[in-house]
Amino acid sequence: MNRTALSAFILLLSCYLYSCSFKKLVAGKKPEVYVWHVVHNNPDSNGVTKARPLVLPQPDSAINNNDSLQRLVKLIDQFRPVWHKRLQFSTFTGRAKMKMEAPEDKQDFTAHFRIRKDSVIWINVTALGGISFAKILITRDSFFMVNMLQKTATCVPLASAAKILPSKVDFSSLQNLIIGEPLRAGEITEVTELNGKWSARVEDSSYIQDLLYNKADSSLVYAQLRTHNVSGPTATTHYNSYETNDSRKMSTGRELKIQNGNDIYSLDMNFVKFSFDDVLEYPFSIPKSYTIKDQ
Repeated sequence: MNRTALSAFILLLSCYLYSCSFKKLVAGKKPEVYVWHVVHNNPDSNGVTKARPLVLPQPDSAINNNDSLQRLVKLIDQFRPVWHKRLQFSTFTGRAKMKMEAPEDKQDFTAHFRIRKDSVIWINVTALGGISFAKILITRDSFFMVNMLQKTATCVPLASAAKILPSKVDFSSLQNLIIGEPLRAGEITEVTELNGKWSARVEDSSYIQDLLYNKADSSLVYAQLRTHNVSGPTATTHYNSYETNDSRKMSTGRELKIQNGNDIYSLDMNFVKFSFDDVLEYPFSIPKSYTIKDQ
């Protein structure tokens, strides 16, 4: 795997940045959608945002507006436990088969993940035959990568990783992506209920997430993430093949795609093994003969 492919891999597994408008994945009659609209005036200017009043169907009727608001509040209250449901764990380990396509490159490989929640992410990337060709160690403030093929090592602050990768790296988003959780926190601003599905929009000061859940088991089916800058890249994930280990259910099949201008990066991620709360080590060393890059 060359540097371009390795960088694309980290791009897909790092900050799952940006998305376009939510694609409705449920068919049938048009659902009722109640939205608290947040208007972002000049979002590129210091991240300042402003809100405008609630916009609901039939705004000429105060009675209808009140009824719509009550229905919105009810839907949000019903959905909130689904949104806040998260995997509880102290450590995670998993092995996933990968199929990656990036501009001018295509690779099949295996990624071995180890996570100590909220503090360490360790990734060992191997080719067919189990030969390791890259190791990555990410903490909340640092990024380390050893490339065995080029005999180089990269050691940079996490905030500076965007200088060497196609995208900036966010620890929490990467952790959530690996274990199959929503990538960001935020406030629920839109909820739709139709045909056994919840669709919802969640926003914070920087990001907008559009999500689709199964109502029957609260499993996440589909997600998009974007910044408030609508000209940014688009990112989507499809979650499938849920399996349970020690009473914790995780999507073992993921289809990821990022479009950045004319460049499209895609990754099929299929876990063949995973477990939680094992005692783990995170071995990482840089051979003395390797060239160290610090920027």
